[in-house]
Amino acid sequence: MICPACQAENPAGTRICVKCGTELPQESQTGSSDPAFIKDPYAEKPKVKSQMKFGVKDMARDVIDFCWLLLIIFLVFLGFLGEVTHWTFRFTETEEAQTHIKPVIAKHHYVHHAKPVLAEAPEKVMVENPEVQYGNPASFYKKGKKQFDLHHYQSSFTSLRQALEIDPTYAQAYFGLGYLYARFDMNDAAVRMYEMALRFDPEHIDAMNNLAMMYFHAGNYDDALDIIQKAVAKGDNADCEYNLGSIYLEKNQPDNALQSFLKAVSMRPNDAAIFNNMALTYEKLGKKQEAMDSWNKVLQYSDNADLLQQAKTHLDFLQAQS
Repeated sequence: MICPACQAENPAGTRICVKCGTELPQESQTGSSDPAFIKDPYAEKPKVKSQMKFGVKDMARDVIDFCWLLLIIFLVFLGFLGEVTHWTFRFTETEEAQTHIKPVIAKHHYVHHAKPVLAEAPEKVMVENPEVQYGNPASFYKKGKKQFDLHHYQSSFTSLRQALEIDPTYAQAYFGLGYLYARFDMNDAAVRMYEMALRFDPEHIDAMNNLAMMYFHAGNYDDALDIIQKAVAKGDNADCEYNLGSIYLEKNQPDNALQSFLKAVSMRPNDAAIFNNMALTYEKLGKKQEAMDSWNKVLQYSDNADLLQQAKTHLDFLQAQS
C-alpha cells in the first residue's frame, strides 16, 4: 500500500505509514486491490460438458431392445391366435408329402393285409375349406369311413374335413385323414394327422399303432418300438402285439418277438399272418418242429398266395433237413 504523503510502500493492511506516521486510507469493504480477485467481464466462461454423442454401441443396444420388443409382440400374438383357434392350426392337406424310402424286407410278410390296388386315384387338388355343416362330427366321420370303403376318396376327405369344421379337436377325424393319406402313400401328411389325433386323444390306440407302423416302414425302428410299446401297455390288442413282435423281429430280438406273437395269436387264433411271423421267429431260434407247426397253420388259415407259397417253400426246406 503506497503512503499518499511520503510515497513509501507499506505492507498491505497497514493503518499508519511506517516511515512518516501518516494514517493510510483504508480499502472499501466491498472491493479488493488484488487483481487476482477482480473479475474480468471478458474472461472465457467455463464450458458446460455437452451430452454424449450417439455411437455404435448405443445403436446396437437400441437394435437389441427393438428385437426384444418384436419378440414380445410375436409371443402375445401367438398366444392370442392359440386361444382363438384352441391351439389347432390348419395344415395344407393337399401338399404333396415326401414319400419315405421303405426298407427292403426280403421274404418277410409283416403286413396283415396285402395293399389293395387303387380303384380310383384321388384328385390332386382337394377342397381346402368345405362348407361348414353343423351337427355331430361322429356322423361325418362314419359317413367318411363308409365313403372310403366304397372307394369314394374325394367324398371321404370332404366328410372328414367337415367333421373337423364342426369340432377342430375331434381326434377320430384326424385319424381318418391319416388313414386316407397313408392309403395314397402321402406319408408325411399321414404322420401329421396321426400325431394330431394323439394330441387330442392320447389314449387313441389305433392312432398309436398306425403311427408306429409309419415309422417302422420308414426304417425308424426305435421310434416305432417306443410308440407301439405305449399302445400295448394300454390294453390287449392283437394288432399292437403283432406289430410289436414284427419290430422285435426286425431288430433281431427273436425271444421278445416270440412273446408278442404268442400273445397276439391267443387273441386271434386263426390269423395266418401271425403264424407266418411266428414260424420265421421259430426258425431264427432254431426250433424246427415249432416252425413247421406254424407253417402248417399258415397253410390252414391263409388265402394269400404269397403266404401260402412261402409256407410251402419253408416246409419243404425244413422237411428236407429232418
